[in-house]
Amino acid sequence: MTRGTAQLPVLNVIGAGKVGMTLARLLRDAGQVTLGSLFSRDIDNARSAVQFAGDGEAVDEFDNLRPADLWLLSVPDGAIATAASRLAGTPFPWRDRRVFHCSGLHSSALLEPLARQGALVASLHPAHSFANPGASLTDFASTLCTVEGAATLCGRLTDLFEALGAKVIAINPESKALYHCANTVASNYLVSLMATSLELLQAADIGESDGRAILAPLVRQTLDNIFNFGPEAALTGPIARADVNTVKAHLDALSTSDAHLQATLYRMLGRITVTIANRATPERADDRLAIENLFREQR
Repeated sequence: MTRGTAQLPVLNVIGAGKVGMTLARLLRDAGQVTLGSLFSRDIDNARSAVQFAGDGEAVDEFDNLRPADLWLLSVPDGAIATAASRLAGTPFPWRDRRVFHCSGLHSSALLEPLARQGALVASLHPAHSFANPGASLTDFASTLCTVEGAATLCGRLTDLFEALGAKVIAINPESKALYHCANTVASNYLVSLMATSLELLQAADIGESDGRAILAPLVRQTLDNIFNFGPEAALTGPIARADVNTVKAHLDALSTSDAHLQATLYRMLGRITVTIANRATPERADDRLAIENLFREQR
């Protein structure tokens, strides 16, 4: 059903960075909201966000914010509580206004100052990398989002984000730290892992361009296998086949190249890999004991 613009809720965004301006643009383009104030402490950033979102008013002072039905706080995690307190100190009537933040770590409890004034509060976290806002406009569909907070607002946010092609599931507020940790390991630490692999290739006299060419198809195929078949079926390599001599050769190479941090990482991930391999082929677990012992050795 098509709704007139006058009937759409007005969305204000506090924190007009990559996440805020991307979600504002997506919700506007989907015909779910009209954009009101896009706030940043840096007016140039706010203006850039307005330009990207295609609508709204750039604001750099809380006193200049306009009334809105829906408020998104897309500020850094450490600034959410402060922003909520500052908003609660404005003269807006907050009863039945809807306020949510996008932190994966924190719950809607950080919005308590607004909830005490009658606002409906929630948190919704998209498991999505917003490093390239332009790409996110086409890549966001199928993103999984977790939501918690006031039931009425959770239902409304589910409708809004499902209209963007996302899937929304409920999360226990007490589980958000572990949930966010999992996302961090999968996204941020994957970057660290790839950087480590590239550094090791450079130490083997393979340039970065060639290193990327080596790793890109390998990593993409591995990720496809993980998500299509599961970690156990996706695992290959020396630990899967209980090849202790290859693992020892790797550790020897790391020790002679003065790669102490990389060697520690190799051992730590190796122990986890042994566990996965033993789940996949428990009949080979005894064959991997020598590998486990290598990982426990300190060099």
